[in-house]
Amino acid sequence: MNVESVRKAPWIILFLGIVCISVSAIFVKEAHVNGISSAFYRIFFAIIFILPFYIRTKNKNMSYKGICICLLGGMFFAFELVFWNIAVIISNATFPTLIVNLSSIWVGIGAMILFKEKLNQFHWIGNGIAMLGIAVLIGISNIVEMKVDRGFIFSIIASIFLALYVLSVKQVRLKNSTLQVVFFTFLGSVVTLFICCIITKSELYGFSSISWIYLLCLGLITQVGGYFLINFSLGYIDSSKVSILTLVQPILTAIFAVIILNESFAMHHIIGGFLVLIGLFIAIAIKDAHLSQSVRQRVS
Repeated sequence: MNVESVRKAPWIILFLGIVCISVSAIFVKEAHVNGISSAFYRIFFAIIFILPFYIRTKNKNMSYKGICICLLGGMFFAFELVFWNIAVIISNATFPTLIVNLSSIWVGIGAMILFKEKLNQFHWIGNGIAMLGIAVLIGISNIVEMKVDRGFIFSIIASIFLALYVLSVKQVRLKNSTLQVVFFTFLGSVVTLFICCIITKSELYGFSSISWIYLLCLGLITQVGGYFLINFSLGYIDSSKVSILTLVQPILTAIFAVIILNESFAMHHIIGGFLVLIGLFIAIAIKDAHLSQSVRQRVS
């Protein structure tokens, strides 16, 4: 293997991780299973897979407080999956995948409130453009007449829970290994989802063979494969670049949805979607570039 191949490897791994996450909506759609049940098995199969690796790891010295925070983060992540799954089932694969990326905006606002982090003008500009994109996606007349599709509402709720998950485990992740954080987060998620299944009387068995295959793919390809491939790439690629490239996910999901699910989009959907992506790009990419430049100026 030459030097150029070694340099490209992390980028290829990152792209594969993004692809693994991009097909998650397709798996949810094709499984034809209750959104809560599919969320449960997504985490259940994932935690079963990583359990042997966690048992074999030598460093398990995670504080009680850290474990509790991860369990809480897992609960937030569980609710994100539930609302996102339901949004995908009742609407389509693409828009919930796009809208859930608004979590990066909520994370910025949450970090400002909780951790006193400063947000520059680029975050707010990107925020405004993304919100405009959402308005175009939904349709201005629908917003005025309060005819907002439930799928959009559930997707926005999912993005808020995803932001709560990120904010809750943010500090814990700095002091502990990925495997530790993932294990206890998944544990919190699977317990929460099991309770949700019991309360809502969601089916946990009796599915068809093809449904089980899609549920297994959700757990192993999306949850394990996507999560660990992207996290592995973070060891070699700057996190801001990874954040930017993950914005490709909704585009890939849209392509898969057109090919596999025969979904179609009106012009205002396409325009609104690109406005959301542009807004997120400004909030993430230009903000980070401006921050890096400011740091270099202070150092010099």
